[in-house]
Amino acid sequence: MPEDSEPLPSKPDGFWQATRSGVAAYLAKIGLFSTNAKLVLVYTAFTGLAFGVFQLLFNFYILSLGSYDELFIGNLQTAASIAMLVTALPAAYVVDRFSQKGVMVATGVLSAIAFLGIVMFQSAASLIAFRMLAGLAMSTRQIAVAPFLMNNTHDEERQYVFSFNFGMMHAAQFVGQIAGGSLPLILGNFVGAGPEDTISYQLALGAMTFVSLLAISPLIWVQEQRSQAGDARATLPWQQLKKHGLLLTTLLLPQFVIGLGAGTMQPFMNIHFRIVYDKADSVVGILFAMGALGLTIAQFVAPPMADRWGKVRTVIFSQMMSIPFLMLLALGAYLVPAGIIRPEVYFWVAALAFFIRLSLMNLGGPVYQTFILEQVPPELQAIATSLNMISFQFGWAAMPSISGWFQVTFAPFGFVPVFLTVVLLYGTSIIMQSIFFREQIKADRASLRREASVSYAPGR
Repeated sequence: MPEDSEPLPSKPDGFWQATRSGVAAYLAKIGLFSTNAKLVLVYTAFTGLAFGVFQLLFNFYILSLGSYDELFIGNLQTAASIAMLVTALPAAYVVDRFSQKGVMVATGVLSAIAFLGIVMFQSAASLIAFRMLAGLAMSTRQIAVAPFLMNNTHDEERQYVFSFNFGMMHAAQFVGQIAGGSLPLILGNFVGAGPEDTISYQLALGAMTFVSLLAISPLIWVQEQRSQAGDARATLPWQQLKKHGLLLTTLLLPQFVIGLGAGTMQPFMNIHFRIVYDKADSVVGILFAMGALGLTIAQFVAPPMADRWGKVRTVIFSQMMSIPFLMLLALGAYLVPAGIIRPEVYFWVAALAFFIRLSLMNLGGPVYQTFILEQVPPELQAIATSLNMISFQFGWAAMPSISGWFQVTFAPFGFVPVFLTVVLLYGTSIIMQSIFFREQIKADRASLRREASVSYAPGR
């Protein structure tokens, strides 16, 4: 080695140096977050807390009433998704026409009313109506938040803010699902009820009314820009669709297919672990909470991956890697009811598959949403967010009833066709993205090769 050359660092030193540099770069991105963005992240966290409890306990509450089965639960989810579908485009117009801050406040109030109505009224019509109101409030909130964050971020930190928005939502869901598994037991004790009694579920879900109202408080300090305060000249949705229909179709068709798969499986995962593996609510709550934690970590990891690999490649990679774990879930849904393997043995395989699959599939969610919004002009962002939700929620409207039919018709193996259907749909979406965005994928690969050639250039 020439005397004037520097010695190469050892591999451990190089690893820790790269780690420190990566952490420093990540923290620098966080430091760029605006005050408005931070306040909305807090709002998102409280909303996620309420939704986490609701997501875990709602199906159990419906079954505890004694008059309803899994098919009715599927119909409830279908009704909520239909409400989202019907109101999504009008909601986008409202977000453009009026204050984005005001819309976010209104959705918090509507969520509180929905939670209260669900626990106070138990007729089928009332449950459907208030479940639809809860879905409408959640979808409208998302339509308002996305363009608000676009207006309050710059290119440099935008992906980090969007991923943090998703990550904060799911971190709060982690807390909510941990609490949700124990809330019926704790609150039921005050009235002498068991953890699976209806009154215990009512108390737990009713408490989320106050959390939804508390979520509004950070928005008091939000300072809206002129573009976020509403525009009386906002273009009607169907005029935007006529002008940009082809672009929006290309961007949203893969999400539509993913939504079909998610709507087939996700509304029933808590029931899956109870029926196939005979697990108590508290165990399912911990499992869901761990899933939310893994999903949160994945979404915080997503921005550097998107910076490095490109947004589309990151999304496709995460979706491809989730498919083997779906197959493991399908295998357990056959082996355990068939008596080939004991449920307490395969449960750990299913739990790990659930955890990894959930993390991988949702890693790309905020990345893909940011990609969509970056491809459309600012005046189209609320519409694009709305249509993104419609394309995803259509599956949640159409597929839960089909999934419930699978479960009832093919019992005790009903979850096998559920998981296999999801595999087919996810694979179709991956192929679509690979075709539709092949030029973007080529550009990302070329950029990565250029970076690699610079990194390994002599003398560096």
